[in-house]
Amino acid sequence: MIEDIVKLKERGLTLQEIAERMNMSLGKVQYRWNKYRQQQSPPAEISAPSEEIKKEKWSMPFEYKKANACLMPRTPESLYVYWSFSEAIKNMAEHHFRTKWEELPGVLKIYDVTDILFFGHNAHRTFEIDLPPMTNNWFLHSLEPDRTYIADIGTRTFDGSFFTLLRTNPAETGAAEMSSSYDEKIERWKQQNITQPEWLENFSTYSYYQKIR
Repeated sequence: MIEDIVKLKERGLTLQEIAERMNMSLGKVQYRWNKYRQQQSPPAEISAPSEEIKKEKWSMPFEYKKANACLMPRTPESLYVYWSFSEAIKNMAEHHFRTKWEELPGVLKIYDVTDILFFGHNAHRTFEIDLPPMTNNWFLHSLEPDRTYIADIGTRTFDGSFFTLLRTNPAETGAAEMSSSYDEKIERWKQQNITQPEWLENFSTYSYYQKIR
């Protein structure tokens, strides 16, 4: 049973599509899939990371006392999101779903809210990403340039509906004519001794935290 679910998942099918194809309830498919993922991801032995890993891979601390979710611009076609759940949110979710926190599926939902006053259900388009267990950050690729996005971090109800637990600030992808890498801009800025990077004039804390285009 689980082998068939894994094969269909590797082919890119959603859990809802798998449930329909296998003539099973979504709840049963979710349970078997989550159990499989937990078995495939045993706790790793804690050891000090090498200097090379420290330089190339960085993630936010996994736990904070307060809930936190932040969406950050990265390139004209990508964003970076990180988050942390408070104990209050975890307890609420466990009580609401009658399920242990570790067994709830993690889901990331992205909204394109360009040029609208977003109230939760009026985005231009949305898409969802099933998250691996114990995930607290994600890179969003293949986005449209010069658009505004908001991300929700949540889980799924037993009928497959998305359930929001945290919502990020709005963040904008850059214009299409901009470089595909902010790192390249910064490096040019350093070498040419310019007073500020070229992208800085198009960036402000107001647009980052408040503005919805």
